[in-house]
Amino acid sequence: MRIIKTIFFAGAVLCAIASCDNLDNMNKNEKGYETALPSALMTSAQVNYAYFLTNASVNSNNFRAYAQHWSTSTYTDEANYNQAKRNLGSSHSVLLYRDVLQDLINSQKQIKDSKALGPIEEGIKKNRLAILEVQIVMAYQTLVDLFGNVAYSEALDIKKFPLPKYDDAKTIYFDLATRLDAAILDLNDQYDSFGNADLIFHGDVAKWKTLANSVKLKMGLHLADVDAAKAKTMVESAFNSGVMSKETDTALFQYFSSITDMNPLYDDLVNSSQINIAAFFVNELNGKEDPRRNFFFNPNSKINGEYKGAPYAQQVNYADYSNTGLRLRQKTNPGVIFDYTETCFLLADAANRGFNVGANAATYYTKGIEASMKFWGVSDADIQTYLNRSDVAFATATGTDKQKIAYQLWIAYYNRGFEAWTEYRRLDYPVLIAPVTAVQEAEGKVPVRNIYSTSDKTLNTANYEAAASAIGGDLMTTRIFWDKF
Repeated sequence: MRIIKTIFFAGAVLCAIASCDNLDNMNKNEKGYETALPSALMTSAQVNYAYFLTNASVNSNNFRAYAQHWSTSTYTDEANYNQAKRNLGSSHSVLLYRDVLQDLINSQKQIKDSKALGPIEEGIKKNRLAILEVQIVMAYQTLVDLFGNVAYSEALDIKKFPLPKYDDAKTIYFDLATRLDAAILDLNDQYDSFGNADLIFHGDVAKWKTLANSVKLKMGLHLADVDAAKAKTMVESAFNSGVMSKETDTALFQYFSSITDMNPLYDDLVNSSQINIAAFFVNELNGKEDPRRNFFFNPNSKINGEYKGAPYAQQVNYADYSNTGLRLRQKTNPGVIFDYTETCFLLADAANRGFNVGANAATYYTKGIEASMKFWGVSDADIQTYLNRSDVAFATATGTDKQKIAYQLWIAYYNRGFEAWTEYRRLDYPVLIAPVTAVQEAEGKVPVRNIYSTSDKTLNTANYEAAASAIGGDLMTTRIFWDKF
């Protein structure tokens, strides 16, 4: 027995001596990934971008209030445009730079560094890089549409540019357009891409190309009042290459019933009782007997048999006013990234400007209304009744053709606060009135910009001050470069 123990002890000592030079390897998990896979990075970015667009937290998304679709019964600072109180600029910047762009760019770098083993693998690689590029363009466009000048050419390279400069917003837009063109050319539906790691289109390259062209359509129209020639070229090129033309083209982010994967609106609408429908929005839809009301709003929240909107930006008793529709309260309700409905209205705007997009403004206007109503589940008969109204039909509705399009787009963007606010700023309609209780910094106006983060001021002071000066002041009343009228 002593011999056995001696042999065992000696063996253990020898093993220890032999491995003393490799102690660093003892804590390595040889079976685990130490670097996130490119596909996983993209998945994470998609989750976070969808969250930015979908959630309704007062800490990170007050856009539905800015568009005056919703109001809050309890927390009214945000509806009164107090952007500084919760440092919303930081929330938007962190989410879009760190949680979206950084993951997309790191995924792109890893794929670029990988070696393709043949023409098929090379085709897949190009598709993956192009799909990532489309999403990078979308995220940067969102940042510009929020702030104006932002970190771009020196962004997300902390070793080389620990204090990045802010690039000119228009210059960024033009560069994004060039990048988007290249991505569209690289997308080839003869090859696969990300498969189910892609939570939006499940690797369908043709749908990504359609989305890319639709994004290009929107970007082109954003340039229409600052560079009409460039806008016309972009819009017509996008249309000819193929924008969304049917509901199944819509880019949705599907949520699930589990706590970690459910639509973030569930917490905002079901677990909290503070979001009412704003009076101006309710009154507009009531006035036209809009059949979307029973989907937009909660039928169980009618007051004396009618939908009643809450006075905007005022503290009220939640139960005294109508609230949000039942579909929005479902854990599995998908978030919308970009849809066929908005594409129709964007084409209506393009046609109204004289761009060649295959049909006239009236046709696309009607298609937009139909698409919106079908998306929400309105019956064909109710759709036709609405379209037959003299205050809805394109030929007889009040306002200029641009105002008619903008008004119906504003309605169709319900529950898509960032887009509703953005297109309201671009098209300047309908006329939204700031509440008398709005913060002084709003100067009695609906915000047309989000102010920069306080960390920009304190950590990147020189570049922050240069950017603020270049855009005309770090104010919520400073217009984004494309917001000319």
